[in-house]
Amino acid sequence: MPIPLRNLDDHTYTDLVAEAQALLPHLQPEWTNHNASDPGIMLIELFAWLSEMVLYRLNEGTNIQTEVFLELLNGPSWQREAGENINTAVRQSILALRDRYRAVTADDFVYLIQQKWPQTAAAQTLAQPDKGVIPTIDRIHCLPERLVTAEEILEVAPGHISLVVMPNSKNDNEQNRQLLEQLWAYLDARCLLSVQHHLLLPSYKSVSIEADLHLRADAPPGAVLAAAWQQLQAYFDPRQGGANGTGWPFGRSVYASEVYAVLRRIDLINYVEGVQLEDGAAAPDRVEVALLPHQLLQIDLNGLTAVDPLGGRFRWNFETEQAERLAKGT
Repeated sequence: MPIPLRNLDDHTYTDLVAEAQALLPHLQPEWTNHNASDPGIMLIELFAWLSEMVLYRLNEGTNIQTEVFLELLNGPSWQREAGENINTAVRQSILALRDRYRAVTADDFVYLIQQKWPQTAAAQTLAQPDKGVIPTIDRIHCLPERLVTAEEILEVAPGHISLVVMPNSKNDNEQNRQLLEQLWAYLDARCLLSVQHHLLLPSYKSVSIEADLHLRADAPPGAVLAAAWQQLQAYFDPRQGGANGTGWPFGRSVYASEVYAVLRRIDLINYVEGVQLEDGAAAPDRVEVALLPHQLLQIDLNGLTAVDPLGGRFRWNFETEQAERLAKGT
């Protein structure tokens, strides 16, 4: 339905005269003769009459005047389609004004890439099918006033904005490079002139998790290790992990307590002990690994060990996809 237009002709001649006369005691206290015979009152009535006519004309604009205003809003190339109702054209123009086109805030950058870029990419694919399908994006993370250099050093930089783009996992390196170039050009036409935007792929921090999984008496070590691998990989997954299932948050630290909580969901495990996190830093018994704001997790679970009630220790063998007993002292 058309958007109702505002009534501009809501002041009558009587209202305008009364409003002007009500201001006289405050603006001109010495003006005491408010009769119609006073020359000043005559001028007030004259201007009120002229104002009433102007308001009437504004409220009764013709379709030609409306189209002129719509052309100012939509650009000189805009034309109303044949047979299109003028109210429909007004509604579409107003809705277009409300549509986000410029990237000003951090939320604008994310919105344009997530909501608007797929439409542009689809149109480019239809227009130039010989170039292939444009890669899709799984996640986007915005870092305002940050400059992430090639050395992955995060610096505070007013006027800069870094966008971490996680492409679809099926993309190859060349597709990802083209994707970043196309996104940069897409945003360059929409961001402020004073802003320098940078696009980069996520940086992954490798974290090794070690833990002893003490089994119940009837628990097969292979099934326990396979379940532990599956659940930990799912929880720390960059695309579908995290507490909300939307991917592990960028820059979020990893805690040993979370590893305990995930492993305790497996019914075949009696208890878990010795959880340690290792990222290459020389710090024993670490219970937390911090990530930079543009980093995600890449976990290594080769340190998971299943321990049966008799003291036997098992590790998962990827070649045979079975649990393998460790030699004593290993």
